[in-house]
Amino acid sequence: MGELVRRYGPAVLAWGMLLWLRPGPAPGRRLVRLCVLGLAVSQTALTPVVVTFTRDIGVPNAERLVGHLAMLAAVWAGAQILLRLNGCKTRARAHTAWVIFAGTVMGLLFALAPNLLPQSPWVMEYCIAYAVALMPEFAVIARLCLRDAVRAPDRTLRLGLGLVVAGIVAAACYMTSRTVVAISARAPVDFEVGRGFLLSKALPTAAHLLVLAGVAAPAITEWVRRCRRYRRLGPLWFALYRAEPAIALEPPGLATLFPTRLQLYRRVIEIRDGLLAIRPYRPADESLEGEQREAAEIAAALRAREQGTPLRSAEITVAGGHDLGSDTEYLCRLADAYRETVKRT
Repeated sequence: MGELVRRYGPAVLAWGMLLWLRPGPAPGRRLVRLCVLGLAVSQTALTPVVVTFTRDIGVPNAERLVGHLAMLAAVWAGAQILLRLNGCKTRARAHTAWVIFAGTVMGLLFALAPNLLPQSPWVMEYCIAYAVALMPEFAVIARLCLRDAVRAPDRTLRLGLGLVVAGIVAAACYMTSRTVVAISARAPVDFEVGRGFLLSKALPTAAHLLVLAGVAAPAITEWVRRCRRYRRLGPLWFALYRAEPAIALEPPGLATLFPTRLQLYRRVIEIRDGLLAIRPYRPADESLEGEQREAAEIAAALRAREQGTPLRSAEITVAGGHDLGSDTEYLCRLADAYRETVKRT
């Protein structure tokens, strides 16, 4: 069972991550998806099912080249994301040219090799070419991720970047070990430890999982934060919707388990519309401050509207954030305060 999980688990996780990272307008999203796609293909190509399939159709070992080129594409995409985010367009183009050249050399050496036995001609050269192709991309990803991790203000982002760096270091160690093993087949070099389970099996799997976890951590955290905000806004939104159904673009239906950014922001806008609708009913409560004061005023305004007796009050100051994100967080605190106010009344 453990061997089955080791062989197929990383591929399943990578495909699941790709489905999770839906296309979107965020900068670099396409490259992120390409990176995860490359990881998924590289892991899938090396599973026993695919190995058996390529042998059955008469192209044995083709899965190795496909998997290696997919990994090269994955690390290229990762390096491109970081280089472009840091404004290094010239270096990004240079790395693209390098990957194209290295991939071409790998394909040529693979075609020249009669088989993939370690002692066969061109196999050692192919392994060296594969390692040399990956190392510059590894270096860029590790260096820029480490630098950004130190500067990042968000704890989750720092964790994600740190996991990516750890995965890249593990992958670089594995490629170094693999290359030395390939050289030892045709040179008087003894590196038996490189053929052991730890370096040949566990290390690449750990590298793959660390990189996936690093990519997934910020995305999962953002999703959890979005779900929590959406649920926190629920009581206030429903109270305003009952008072003024016109604020909702769509009537409430089944509970949304996976709210999108658009759904969250629409809920924020609808709450703002609802607060404007009950504004003539809001009294001025000087006994409280901040969100507690506004929550008490909202509860009183909703009761007054339900009774049909508008309260004439002074001009109400509109509190909130300076942008959509901070306003969402403010409304979440207001919704929490409103829920506590309703419980006390």
